Amino acid sequence: MKYVAAIDVGGTSIKSALVDENFSVITNVIVATPIGDTTGVKTVDAIDDLVQGFARHKKISAIGLAVPGSLDEPNGKSLWTGNLQWRNLPIRDLVSRKTGLPVAFGHDVRAGGLAELRLGAAKTFENAIFIPIGTGIAAALIIDGAIRSAAGFAGEIGHLDVGGPYECVCGRKGCLEAVSSALAISKAYEIHTGKKNISAEEVIKLVIQKDPQAIEVWRDATSALSKVCATLITILAPEVIVFGGGVAQAGSLLLEPIAKELKNKLTFQKLPELRIAAFGTQAGTIGCAMMAFDLINTSQK
Repeated sequence: MKYVAAIDVGGTSIKSALVDENFSVITNVIVATPIGDTTGVKTVDAIDDLVQGFARHKKISAIGLAVPGSLDEPNGKSLWTGNLQWRNLPIRDLVSRKTGLPVAFGHDVRAGGLAELRLGAAKTFENAIFIPIGTGIAAALIIDGAIRSAAGFAGEIGHLDVGGPYECVCGRKGCLEAVSSALAISKAYEIHTGKKNISAEEVIKLVIQKDPQAIEVWRDATSALSKVCATLITILAPEVIVFGGGVAQAGSLLLEPIAKELKNKLTFQKLPELRIAAFGTQAGTIGCAMMAFDLINTSQK
């Protein structure tokens, strides 16, 4: 039995797991992503600590590493990551040198899309879109049964203009990510109420409790998502859109308003199924493991 370390770096936390070749999670660990780590040194050290911890249990054959932002996937670089403040960072090679292990590298959202495509909510579809909603927002585009990345640039839907009033990490106003991400939902609720440190998950609970400010923030977030989904449907005609990340744990509270708006927005287009990710918040981690085993299998041929 072979084992890999799956490392999913997000804007807020690093999700990691020790995974076997049946994609069973032996153990997982979540740590905070270092803040203001523009050189990546602290992040690489944190990843090494996680890998060494897993190595005390099993021999690690490879690492599957996923990060957010705009990537040069073939060369293992993070070109720009707003939430992590990285630019032209050769993160794959830094991790490989530090750990002494081969590293499969990719986008965090496409890693999650890979898991949902092979074993999850998109498994039976040829054309699908995976949209995890976390600190940021992007999409994995599944076309004709394969994830299309355009060498790492495709799917940055978080920076489509939905007309919102808030400034995004990219420096522009109006981006989807500045309205509908978990971080944006938390910030918007603070602006509406003056209450600080209220997470998106707590805002969702307040929506259920009929809090008017929470309802307004949630309505803005889901409406912006529906606008972008309508554009994606018109251009790509997916059979299913799968929502993941922490915000998607809201389930029908997320899907129902988006479905309702899409029915009103679309005319001739075919309405896709809307689903919640089968792997939940672990989709990216499982996808990282798949990337690592793909690397192992390729190297053995």
